[in-house]
Amino acid sequence: MFVPSPEAFADFARSERVRGGLTQQELASRIGMSRRWVQDFEAGKLVPSLEAAFRVSAAFGYEFHLEHAEASKLIDSLFGPS
Repeated sequence: MFVPSPEAFADFARSERVRGGLTQQELASRIGMSRRWVQDFEAGKLVPSLEAAFRVSAAFGYEFHLEHAEASKLIDSLFGPS
């Protein structure tokens, strides 16, 4: 999954939280942050640190992957945009 911006990451996290039936407090407890932090993150009022982004991703069973932009362009040219 490609997440192009902090705002898109917040939208993804909110969608995953709702889909999983979690409250903001339950997510906050899972990631070791406050409910206010989750609220501000989902509202786009803050950009998470890299550590926080790892925690949020892991809470939903995702991993972070870095991919060189040129590799993405090559894959898109061969198989179409993902």
